[in-house]
Amino acid sequence: MANEKLRVGVIGTSWWAELEHLPGLQSRPDVDVVALCGRNQERLDEMARKYNIRQTFTDWRRMIARAGLDVVVTIAPNALHHPQALAAIQAGMHIICEKPLAMNVTQAREMAARADEANVKTMTFFTHRAIAAATHIKRLVDEGFLGEPRQVSAMYLSASHLDPNKPKTWRMVRAEAGTGALGDLGSHIVDLVRWWLGDFSRVAAQWQTFVRERPGGAVDADDATTFLAQLACGAQAVFQANKLAAGRGNYQRIELYGSQGTLIYEAEPDYDATWEGRAYAGRADKYGIERLHLPKQLVAGLNAKDEPANRSEAYRRLTDPFFSAIHHGGTVSPDFHDGAAVQAVLDAVAQSATSSKWVDVL
Repeated sequence: MANEKLRVGVIGTSWWAELEHLPGLQSRPDVDVVALCGRNQERLDEMARKYNIRQTFTDWRRMIARAGLDVVVTIAPNALHHPQALAAIQAGMHIICEKPLAMNVTQAREMAARADEANVKTMTFFTHRAIAAATHIKRLVDEGFLGEPRQVSAMYLSASHLDPNKPKTWRMVRAEAGTGALGDLGSHIVDLVRWWLGDFSRVAAQWQTFVRERPGGAVDADDATTFLAQLACGAQAVFQANKLAAGRGNYQRIELYGSQGTLIYEAEPDYDATWEGRAYAGRADKYGIERLHLPKQLVAGLNAKDEPANRSEAYRRLTDPFFSAIHHGGTVSPDFHDGAAVQAVLDAVAQSATSSKWVDVL
């Protein structure tokens, strides 16, 4: 398989499939997108024509059984991740799954364990690891720039649900999404902090659904969540995930404070001109915060004038370890184990928000 194109099938025909996954996959020379699955026949046919995909299905089970795939990419609602992943794994297919990985940590850990047993490669699609500034922060932390990590402030802010007339969608219903802003936005910043500093020990949270009625009916998923966290490394942290922040698009800011230095990550994908992001630093022997120059090799291909080209480069970087591991062996990060670790944090936050107590991340 080392020199062959991998046959990929995509489950989902949402705007995210059209913006991110289909262009990203088709930009890879080692991939052939041969099948597409969606519930809306008209939308399915339209996208299949646009991306020249030969096989279409309205039932994901039939696609997995009949399309002759090597890899499945699922962009379906969160409640479907678990059954779709298990079906693909049972069929011996490698799988990329959108975040959050599952509806709860029990499902997520089962998905990871089944994949290990079947010796298939997995990936949890935490998009923002591909931003150049996030990778640079990772390198600096690993080199010891912070010293002893002591405090974290992390936020992901969006105005996507600010309009009370925005119609009800599956992301606003806990039975289909698991959580709202917490899983959709918060999972990204939890993953980045965990990638940089390690696992979480315990959390204390609050969440609210400020807009409870929308066109289409009642909604119950959180549209704003805040939580405190204790990290295993000893650092204390505060997180905010908010879909009601006027003026914000996909704004992310994470501040890391340590005994020897400060590091700050900032980005607003889709609204920034590039996929570079920004990194700042403060040093123990000097007053003030300075913007860091990102290494050329990190920003190359992410700073073009063509935003879709930047996005496709980011997609390739993020998925390179996954496809390389299929072709040549090796590990993948973030894989399903990483997705399950983030899910454990989300579960603890949800439990804390409903119990008003500190909850251990198990």
